[in-house]
Amino acid sequence: MQWLSVANKETFITRTTSDFTQLARILADLSPDILAFQEVDSISAIEALLPSSKYKIFLSDRLTSPNEKFAGINQFTGFAIKNGLPIDNPPDLKALNIRLHTRKDHTRQAGRLRYGSYIIVRKGMKNELHLLNIHLKSGCFSVKNKPSSRSCRTLRKQASALTTWIQQRLNNDEDYIVLGDFNHRLNSEHQWLLTSLNQKLSLPAFNLTENTDAACLARHTKRNGSRKKRLYRSLVDHALGSEKVANSIKMHGQVYQYQYATDEVDNYQLSDHCPLVISLPSLE
Repeated sequence: MQWLSVANKETFITRTTSDFTQLARILADLSPDILAFQEVDSISAIEALLPSSKYKIFLSDRLTSPNEKFAGINQFTGFAIKNGLPIDNPPDLKALNIRLHTRKDHTRQAGRLRYGSYIIVRKGMKNELHLLNIHLKSGCFSVKNKPSSRSCRTLRKQASALTTWIQQRLNNDEDYIVLGDFNHRLNSEHQWLLTSLNQKLSLPAFNLTENTDAACLARHTKRNGSRKKRLYRSLVDHALGSEKVANSIKMHGQVYQYQYATDEVDNYQLSDHCPLVISLPSLE
């Protein structure tokens, strides 16, 4: 959601009432049963876009951990769930908040990276589904980035945490989807993250976005306030799933990128990411 905040505190992304109204229109058009969002500062911010009578909000557990969030604006992951859909809300994947040692004195730096938000849909039922919503470390988009860089070292540690979480699902024979902002181009021949995961898992994670076309026209706003439009031809938002999930989508579902119209990008402060839409039929 690109620094979505109703307070607009300490952020270079500011939004007018019209911006919020247009974002709300886009979400109303999509009308998702489940919305997995990233870069939202508060429950109030996401509630400004969704009718509270229709959705229940689950914001990252990091919200309640003072030492792992910033004093000003924060980027939280979370879910908005349509009322009536049975949901269990287990603890989030805190292990994605990596703490690296500094090179100079080997001291630990306090981690303030995003947790993986975790929910279970229809727990205990035949078509139970485990969802993990992530926003991984930026700056290591492919093997072209320097492996020894801080961003790449952090992302590798986050990949290890994801491997552990997915393997737990496999051990329990549970279907899953890991989705969100990977900050890594999984569809590129230069990716390493998915390869690393599947080398360590007992069963492979399937790239649900492997054949998803990317053509996201978005407004890119720099920290100095300057703005320009960009057309993003490579996905960094992805979804990985179990074999049953992948087969269900292949047979009866779909995955696509919802793309903004040019006039929307010109006239409104939306996001620098276009929504990824997954239509998942029953797993039964």
